[in-house]
Amino acid sequence: MKDIRYIIADNVKLYRKKENLTQAELAERAELSLDSIKRIEGGKRTMSLENFLRLSDALHVPLSFFLYDQEDMVPEVERIHCILNGRSESQKEYLLHMLQEMAEGMDKLL
Repeated sequence: MKDIRYIIADNVKLYRKKENLTQAELAERAELSLDSIKRIEGGKRTMSLENFLRLSDALHVPLSFFLYDQEDMVPEVERIHCILNGRSESQKEYLLHMLQEMAEGMDKLL
């Protein structure tokens, strides 16, 4: 199994790139130094929980997403929660309704 520091490093870089951020922009958004971001992404630094939370907030992903070796290993419930997070109640209801409709449609087809 891959060392957790490198899993976290790869995930910080992955989610940073998904947000189209440079390391400097992430450092500013997370209120960390550029050197810290470089060391984190290089797997050369361990982080405090506070810094984990700063990165999680800055990249708009749940903290747990940094801990999975592969993005598709993130449990479905966490992925759905991430999609719903920050949406209005009516948007959440609509998205859940659409998911239910799609699931029922697949049941009929398969």
